[in-house]
Amino acid sequence: YPSPNSHYLCPPTVKTSSHIMETLKAKAKEILTDLNEQFKDNELAKKVKKQTGIKPGILVIGAGFILALFSILVFGQEFFAKAVCFFPPAILSLAKLRSGTIDGPFWITYWLIFNIFNVIESITDYVEECIPFYHWLKLMFLVWCFHTSTKGSTHIYENIFAKFGDPVEVDDAEPMGVPSPGGQYVENEPEDEQPLEQDTNEI
Repeated sequence: YPSPNSHYLCPPTVKTSSHIMETLKAKAKEILTDLNEQFKDNELAKKVKKQTGIKPGILVIGAGFILALFSILVFGQEFFAKAVCFFPPAILSLAKLRSGTIDGPFWITYWLIFNIFNVIESITDYVEECIPFYHWLKLMFLVWCFHTSTKGSTHIYENIFAKFGDPVEVDDAEPMGVPSPGGQYVENEPEDEQPLEQDTNEI
């Protein structure tokens, strides 16, 4: 017979689902708070909030949803997935490059994965036809790769790409430009050659 307190026990699946929902709610609240903080000084957001009482975060999310829905209905889900996976990472990587704080393995791995998808899709349509919701699955995977909170590209690089052989050294390779904080490339200067010390024992 079940124990008298068995009705207080929750199955593991229920607990897991509840935990996921709480995590998503907390993350959504955090994003909304960040958006309200970022757009609190925007003049358009101030006018809309004054007239309608809508906070800037809700306004940005609503505008993004309308834009996403419009692009899906007009251009299709394939265009929408490629746009989301190209434009935000491109802006982020260029910003990091100009600031001189770019994470080379992270972004090179992401753009490599992004172009692997493009090459496969240009060769055959078999993958898109056989996998249900292919574009949405690809979208979620690539967002996981480039998003700063997940950094999936780093995991892929460390567990897969970094294990492919040893680094190749090229003797006649030109020095690599180093991005300065101003966004301009400065060529690495060769080290000054030290003059040979004369042997004091020579006459």
